[in-house]
Amino acid sequence: MERLVLWHRVFPPSRVEQDDPSAVGRWIAHITDRLIRAGAKPLGCLGGSTAVAFDLTEIHDALAIALALLDDAEEEPPIAALGSSVGIATGELEMVEGLAVGSAIDRAQLLATRARKGELAIDAATRELASGDWLFGRSIGTGAAALRGTAIDRTMPKRAECRAAIAHLRPAPTAPATKDAMAAVREYALLGQGCIALRGPSGAGARRYFEQLAKELNPPLALRISGVPGGLEPLGSLRHALLRAFERPERVGERLGDTLAAVSAGETVHRDELFEAAVRAFDGAWLLLDPVPSIDPSTVKLLGALITEVPLVIAARVPVEAPIPKPLRKHSFHDVVLPSLRLDDAKVVAAEVLGEDADEDVIRRVAVLGGDTPLGVVEAARTLVAVGDVIRDGDRYRWRTTPRAGVRSIPTDRLLGERLSGLEEQPLRMLEAICITPAGTPRLLVAGIASNDGLTGIERRESVAQLHTESWIIDGPQLEPASELLRRLVISRMPPARRAELCRFAAAAMQASALFQGDLVQASVGHFLAEGGDKDGGARCLLVAAEAALAGGYSYAPRRLAAIAVQMFPHAHIREAAAAISRAAAPEEPAEHGEGSVSQVAIHALLSGDLDAVERTIEVAIAEGRDLAAADRMRAMTHLAKGDTEAAMKALERVKLDEDQPDYHARARWHLTRSWIFLHAGNGEEAVRSGLAALAATRTVKDPRGEAAALHTLAACYRTLGRPEAESLADSAPV
Repeated sequence: MERLVLWHRVFPPSRVEQDDPSAVGRWIAHITDRLIRAGAKPLGCLGGSTAVAFDLTEIHDALAIALALLDDAEEEPPIAALGSSVGIATGELEMVEGLAVGSAIDRAQLLATRARKGELAIDAATRELASGDWLFGRSIGTGAAALRGTAIDRTMPKRAECRAAIAHLRPAPTAPATKDAMAAVREYALLGQGCIALRGPSGAGARRYFEQLAKELNPPLALRISGVPGGLEPLGSLRHALLRAFERPERVGERLGDTLAAVSAGETVHRDELFEAAVRAFDGAWLLLDPVPSIDPSTVKLLGALITEVPLVIAARVPVEAPIPKPLRKHSFHDVVLPSLRLDDAKVVAAEVLGEDADEDVIRRVAVLGGDTPLGVVEAARTLVAVGDVIRDGDRYRWRTTPRAGVRSIPTDRLLGERLSGLEEQPLRMLEAICITPAGTPRLLVAGIASNDGLTGIERRESVAQLHTESWIIDGPQLEPASELLRRLVISRMPPARRAELCRFAAAAMQASALFQGDLVQASVGHFLAEGGDKDGGARCLLVAAEAALAGGYSYAPRRLAAIAVQMFPHAHIREAAAAISRAAAPEEPAEHGEGSVSQVAIHALLSGDLDAVERTIEVAIAEGRDLAAADRMRAMTHLAKGDTEAAMKALERVKLDEDQPDYHARARWHLTRSWIFLHAGNGEEAVRSGLAALAATRTVKDPRGEAAALHTLAACYRTLGRPEAESLADSAPV
């Protein structure tokens, strides 16, 4: 049976007159008794040495008691004068004629002999078992058959002690270059009106700067409007922002009024009444849209209308290449490109995070490892502290042993991933519950999700305290992850089964809470149900929200929800209800391309670059029961027009092409779409294969227009590959 062998050794006296066998005997009897009471099985004593065996499951107890024995030995006068050491090895033990036999005993004895006074030396197998929780010092050579060991670092033995030191790191300041770039935001804020598009990498510090500016200038109302799950819930982004606002002093609640209080509860408010209430409440408000792409369309439309009615300061975090959403696009947005950190600026940030008394080499390496954003720099510092490379010595940070090898920047998500890998199970489960919900979610809902996941009240409180200490979360009125990058990383690292399970817990918690009984909230409930595997229940919830939005005088939101419900669960009863909602929802804007088929309108809009019109047309078509495969192909081309080849391929894969199907026209269209996606992704060979498959399908059914499209697609592929046949292919296409 595999066991953990601990060999404790008292060093022999250097002079004969210092020998005190009775004192050593008493000490050996004392420590043997302590080890047995800790669950060890005695293997034997000889001279100043004793050996015991632990079960492998007790490795942490064995290491902890070994360190405690070394501490006690340094306080026991006779033994302190001599010194002691401990060796631990892992291996198989057998009983032969009543005696324990196994090489692990010999390895433990050899390591204890070669260890210095006061050292705990472990072999490679034990180190592998202990590496997640313990820190190590020097390497120990034994000179016997290349056996090497490692000493436990007694000055800072446990990683948990290192992670607790993260709490002493300071928040990342706004870098000097970022302050310069954000000067336009301050100008608009002082004027009390203006729209700014903040473009730059995640973690550049825009949100922190905006919040600090709001504290400094104290506008009448400041809201951060973030995303909702799937962007589905009508006014969901506004609802969560209002939930945060109502946690503030009484004057904020009085300013927002009863109508917006009803919106914060997910109740249906007619859009005209909502607009009037928003005009009164948002006059002179500051709004941070963070980030824009995940905000629900109804909230974006409301904000677009408000800009023309009341003075607002709007700062919108937008990806570098992404356009401003159409409802906001008619207003002039001042683009602010947030700069990447230069090394000098990164050093300023690192010095502020670590403290100016920190080792200069630590500051320099943290600045380099953190890359080009303040979030990267602070995460580099947290990671080095969490893994024990950097320790807090008094009031300053220094290297524990030697600096980490290599001086190159590490992506922030990798730094976060390295820290996440050391997080214990219960805090990780609590963090997952926090990250699965959008910003602004009440603590009661997060507690309900974690409770459904099996965490008791005490475990939840302890987990939240640890997550806050280790800077995983912002522990305020609501629980939020420390950054949106962390939220995305935690969700992406969940196995599919775990994510589905957590979505089921979230749906159950929302259905059980009195705070989430509004009909519009059912869109978010439906999202979680569908992600948890209940597609039928999810679609029904979306239709409830669509009916509520229809009753509130909206038209785009009901059609959109109806379309997604059909995609989610395309059965007859869902299609029938969705079609009725779509017909009842009069368009908010007249059709821009006149009469014609849905596909013709979508293609015309795609060619003219009006991607919002393409999305609206696709959603109407789905809600009315049109071909889902055609809608997904068109949506794939829409993603391609936006430059998102990954999303385009995911949309196309939903079509589920059957190569044996007799519909060669559908097969040709599928392969043509796939070819263009691969072409834009830079994969010319796969693009050619799909183009040839499309050409074969069109020639099978003698479709000249399809053949021409396939030949022109192949010509584009060959031009990308630099092949001379490109022009001849284009010339041979039927006219």
